[in-house]
Amino acid sequence: MRKIIFCIVWLIQIPVLAQKSLTLEACYTQVQQAYPLLKQRAVLDMALQKQLQNLQSNFKPQVELIGQATYQSEVTSFPIKLPNIDVPSIAKDQYKVYAEIKQNVFDGGMVKAQKAIQEASNAVENQKVVVDLDRLKERVNQLFFTILLAQSQRTLTATVKDELQSKVKKVEAGIQNGVGIQSQLRTLQVEILKLEQKLIEIDTQEKTARESLGLLLNQDIADVNLLRPAAVALATSNAVNRPELRLFALQKEIFTQQAQQITAKNLPKVGLFLQTGFGRPALNMLSNDFKGYYLGGLRVNWSLGGLYTQKNERALLNLSQQSIDIQQEIFLLNSSIARKQAMTEVEKLEAILQKDEQIVALRTKIKEVSSVQLDNGTLSATDFVADVSAENQAKENKLLHEIQRLMAQANYQTIVGGN
Repeated sequence: MRKIIFCIVWLIQIPVLAQKSLTLEACYTQVQQAYPLLKQRAVLDMALQKQLQNLQSNFKPQVELIGQATYQSEVTSFPIKLPNIDVPSIAKDQYKVYAEIKQNVFDGGMVKAQKAIQEASNAVENQKVVVDLDRLKERVNQLFFTILLAQSQRTLTATVKDELQSKVKKVEAGIQNGVGIQSQLRTLQVEILKLEQKLIEIDTQEKTARESLGLLLNQDIADVNLLRPAAVALATSNAVNRPELRLFALQKEIFTQQAQQITAKNLPKVGLFLQTGFGRPALNMLSNDFKGYYLGGLRVNWSLGGLYTQKNERALLNLSQQSIDIQQEIFLLNSSIARKQAMTEVEKLEAILQKDEQIVALRTKIKEVSSVQLDNGTLSATDFVADVSAENQAKENKLLHEIQRLMAQANYQTIVGGN
C-alpha cells in the first residue's frame, strides 16, 4: 500500500516538476499566448463577421415606406369641353402612402468586391497584431538573459565567498595559536561583506527581471529554473522570414481588391421592384377617389460618371502599391544591416571568449600560488584578496561574454525570423 501511495504521489508531482523549467522558445510561445494584445484578434474577427453580414444584406429585399401629401398650384386639365360629357378635374391636393420593395439582382460584383476588401483589411489588422507580438521577443530576450546572468553571477560570487570564508577560518585558527595577524582577518572579512553586498544587488536584479518576465508570461516564475540555451551556429543565408513581410503582402492585397471594386462600380446594376400603396390620385390620374394600387418591374441603373475618374483611381492604387514596395525595401535593408551587426557582435564575442579562457586560466594559477603563500604567511591578506578579486573579475567577464554571445545569437534569430 505504501508503494502504491508513493507511486500515486509521484505521478501527481510529474506535471509540477515539468513546469519547474522554462526554455527561451517556451517563453516566446507563452508570451504570445498570454499578452493582452492577442485578444484584439478575436475582436477583429467578430467585427469582420458583422461587416460581412451587413454587406450580404444588400442582396436581401429592401423595403422603403413613403408617405406624401402635396398641394400644387396647377393641375392637368383638358382645354376643351365636350357636350354632354362631364370631364372631372384633378384635385390640387394629392395624397400618397406606399411601400416600395427592391430586390438586387446584379450589382456588377460590388458586394463581392466590398467583402474582399473587408477580409483583406481584417487580415492586415490581424497581421499587425502578429508583428507586435513578434516584437515581444526582444523584451523576452533581454529579461531572460538578465536572469541567466544573475544566476551565474550568484553562483560565482558564492563560490568566491566560500573560498574566503575558508581562509577566514584558517586565519582565525592561526590567531588562536598566536601565529595569525588580526589585520589579515579583517581584510578578509571586509571582502566577504563586499561579496554579500554584491549578492544583494544580484538578487534584486534577478527578482526584478523575473517579476517583469512573469508579468509578460502571466505566470509566477519566481521558482522556475530558466534553461540556458546552447550556443548554435548561425545561418549565413540572406533569407528573412519576418511577419512584417507578410504584412506588406496583405497591404498590397487590399489595393488589388480595391481595383476590383472600381471595375464593379462602373458596371450596370439590375434589380426588381414592386410598389404598392394607397393614394389620391392612384394610377388613374383622372380619378379623385382614394384607391389602392401596385406596380412592379425591372430596373436597370448604369452610372457613367465613374468612367471619368477610374483611370486616376487606378493610378492612385498603383502609387499606393509602390509606396508599400518602398517600405518593404527599406525594411529589408534595415534588417540586412541589423543582421550583419548581430553577426559581427557574435563573432566579436567568440573571439573575446577565447582570450577570456586564457585570462581565467592564468588568473587561477596566480590565485592558487597566492593561496599557498597566504597559508605559509609569506603573503598579506590584502594581496591575496587582490588576486582573488582579479580571478573573480576574469571569470565574471567570461561569464558576461558567454551570456552576451547567447543573447546576440537569440537577437540574430529574432532579426532573421522563423523562431
